[in-house]
Amino acid sequence: MLRDRLLTAAVGVPLLLYLIFWAPFGIFRAVVLGFTLLALVEYFAMAFPGKRWLQLGGIGSGALLSLAMANASAQSAYLFSGIVMGVVTVGLLSSLLTPDDPGKSLSRVGSTLLGVLYAGAFLPHLIWLRVQPEDQGSAWVLYILAVAMGGDTAGYFAGRFWGRRLLMPSVSPKKTVEGALGAVGGNLFAGTVVKAIFFPTIGWVEVLLLSLAAGALAQLGDLCESLLKRAFGAKDSGWLLPGHGGVLDRADSLVFPTVLVYYYVNFLRVA
Repeated sequence: MLRDRLLTAAVGVPLLLYLIFWAPFGIFRAVVLGFTLLALVEYFAMAFPGKRWLQLGGIGSGALLSLAMANASAQSAYLFSGIVMGVVTVGLLSSLLTPDDPGKSLSRVGSTLLGVLYAGAFLPHLIWLRVQPEDQGSAWVLYILAVAMGGDTAGYFAGRFWGRRLLMPSVSPKKTVEGALGAVGGNLFAGTVVKAIFFPTIGWVEVLLLSLAAGALAQLGDLCESLLKRAFGAKDSGWLLPGHGGVLDRADSLVFPTVLVYYYVNFLRVA
């Protein structure tokens, strides 16, 4: 398990740095959309096992929404069209497949809309963040990844060596309070390192508070994904990344912090 994690990190980290700083924007966008599509496939495979039409309806709606968001030249028009078409598609599809059971139909609509938003709408914010002015987009993307990965790594080792008290056993039976505290330390350390290198004009208090908030959302996303897996009866969301499970198992700590940081940079940060 640990060896697989380290091998995956050894291969993945250099690729991530290339994509963030040196790859053309079109390649970065394509990779984010590719991972978004894989996340959608994993989610709907868990949510509707064996129900191909429901899976395809959810994946198609989420893919349409993510493609609309990725079109930076016409975000508002295409985004609105994607949301409307996705909601209509989901509602009609679910109703047609369960016309004699309104309760089950409504549950399927809710599960599908959750997947479309959780797996299809959050990660594409990385694309919007990458195109920030003054060439700071790449640094903000790195900040998100560093805070999430720093917290995940520190939390893993803190929980492994010192974990005693379970955090939320009904949701995630292995996560501990000690691991959560270690993750907070990893969030703060990673955030301050990126700040020192790339954001000298941002105050230390500001970056510490942002790192705390992003770290808290990363842990919340991890718990939410664990809750989804338990609700759907799945051990891992997928198998793509050795030692890490599927794309959703790795992206769970990114989805909420990515949205937070994007709107912080564009609407909350004082220049």
